[in-house]
Formats: sequence, C-alpha cells, structure tokens
Amino acid sequence: MITMNENTYNYINLDYMDMMSDGDESMKKVMLEMLLEELPVEIDKMNQLLGASNWEELGSVSHKMKSTLAFVGNNEMTEANKQVELIAKAQDDLGTLPSLVATLVELTPKALTELQNESDRL
Repeated sequence: MITMNENTYNYINLDYMDMMSDGDESMKKVMLEMLLEELPVEIDKMNQLLGASNWEELGSVSHKMKSTLAFVGNNEMTEANKQVELIAKAQDDLGTLPSLVATLVELTPKALTELQNESDRL
C-alpha cells in the first residue's frame, strides 16, 4: 500500500511525478490530466494491436508507454509493459503477450481511479 499525504493508494506511486513537478501543484495537475487522457487510449490501442497480431506497432506503442507509466508509478504495470515491448520487438514467446496485456488492461482502470482522485484533490 502506498501512502501519499492523507491519501492511501494501492495502484499508483506519484514520487516520480512529485520530483518532476518540483512541488508545482499546477504542473502536477497538468501531468495528471495528461495521464488520465492518454493512458486509457494507449492501453486500448495495445489491446487492439495484440488482437491484430501487429507485433511491430505493439512494440512501438509499448516503448512510448514506458515514460507514461513512470509517472503512474505502478511496478506491475511497468514490468508488464517492459515485457510486452521486448517480446513484441523480438517476436519471440508471443504466447505470453495476452496475459501481459491483460495485466495492463486490468490495472489501468484502478490506476485511473486513483489518478483522478489525486487530480480532484489538487
């Protein structure tokens, strides 16, 4: 369980975001809004690319997601995404991709709820 201020989060850790925003709450709010907008779109895109067996594009989207997920601070999501990128780019062990992408799909709404709570708090 991750504790921040008076809030307790289970799916996000905003330490990196706090460091990057350097205490500027308006900057943090902008960053949170960007995550709330981009994260569901990109995870949905990854799921669609998986379904289409488009490994090259899946690897590219996963690569782009690395920096986004750093701000979310969910280790399980970060690790799943890292594996998606490696496997999709190598096009090896493709049978593990569905469960990795499923992890991202499952955790995204939970992380988004907590990101929204933090955004509302600011």
